[in-house]
Amino acid sequence: MAGPRRAGHRVDQRPVRGSARACHDVPPMRRLKAGAALLILTVSYYVVQVVVAARWAAPGYGWAGNMISDLGVPECLGDMSRYGLVPSRYICSPWHAVMSTEFVLLGVLVLGAALCLTPLLPKTPLGRAVPLLALLNCVAIVLVGVFPGSADEVPGGSRSRVVLHPTGAIAELVTGLAIMIIIAWLYRRYRAFALTTVALIAVTLFGMVASLAGDHLGLGAGAAERLAIDPFVLWRVLTGILLLAALPRLRPP
Repeated sequence: MAGPRRAGHRVDQRPVRGSARACHDVPPMRRLKAGAALLILTVSYYVVQVVVAARWAAPGYGWAGNMISDLGVPECLGDMSRYGLVPSRYICSPWHAVMSTEFVLLGVLVLGAALCLTPLLPKTPLGRAVPLLALLNCVAIVLVGVFPGSADEVPGGSRSRVVLHPTGAIAELVTGLAIMIIIAWLYRRYRAFALTTVALIAVTLFGMVASLAGDHLGLGAGAAERLAIDPFVLWRVLTGILLLAALPRLRPP
């Protein structure tokens, strides 16, 4: 993320070690546009959820009661009342493979965007931390897709899924939150962007509290989870749009 640049200041054009091939040998402005476009493409996360949820048979997918990961569970578990973590849920996702694939794609988009946009980050410890956090975020999201959730609620479920799915989900949340905090600080002089980011951080923290609360603060388990996870998704899309609009005058902080 970045903002207007002063006259005469040039964006750092050196390639970043480990950058995706798509961002290596291209003109700097095209590289930045590619990064912004990749951020915008993460809106696919919402589109795929709607499509996959629409394939559920009665009683259907509950946006407040069902967890996001329920969309990717390969087993048709039916009524979950006998298992107990979120007993009101029903799980049977015919297009589970589509959702799991989307999680993997989302991780790749996040990492690709970060690598393309690295020249906009300052050469400071905080600036260098962002690509690393994006890499961890990518790995975390991929884990969520490769090891589908909710099997831990079923006796005899896959132990690898029991461990790796929640690990990925928690890491995704923490790294996404960290990225927003760092970018808000680095670009604090761009007040509107920074305040919007802070507002989304606040929603994330509220969602985390609601997710941990026994009754989810009356919101439902799925709604609480979305309040924790979705702000970073929305932030990525908004940041991509703002970047495309501001590219002619970008400079690092």
